[in-house]
Amino acid sequence: MANIKSLQMWNDICADARVYISKSWFGLKTVAKCASTGSVIEPKKMQLDQQDGDRLQRILRTSSENLTQAVENFHLKESYNGRYILESCVSKDGMYVAMLLLQFKNFDYEPVTDVVVYEGENAKIISQIF
Repeated sequence: MANIKSLQMWNDICADARVYISKSWFGLKTVAKCASTGSVIEPKKMQLDQQDGDRLQRILRTSSENLTQAVENFHLKESYNGRYILESCVSKDGMYVAMLLLQFKNFDYEPVTDVVVYEGENAKIISQIF
């Protein structure tokens, strides 16, 4: 599991009104929770190969009406030395998902999507890919 403060999308998560950030364990641990449900949000960071990264990029650009079709039969597989990195924050109850896809370009990983946030049923649909 990744440290939530090390994610490139950390500032976007902090600015999101749907997320509540708190410090615990004498201020040493930062915990993010979904404001509407109180569910803890777990950060994840994984490398993806070219094929999975390309498909995920298309999924993240898909409208909510076509989301079920887009994620059908797709499950992320971690790839070492992958061309893409996916940063995600997923609530334990599956009602909130935020994702940022980065691609290796110019000797660094650069965002190829904006931070995409899903809530409710759309979050449950997109969380099936993990």
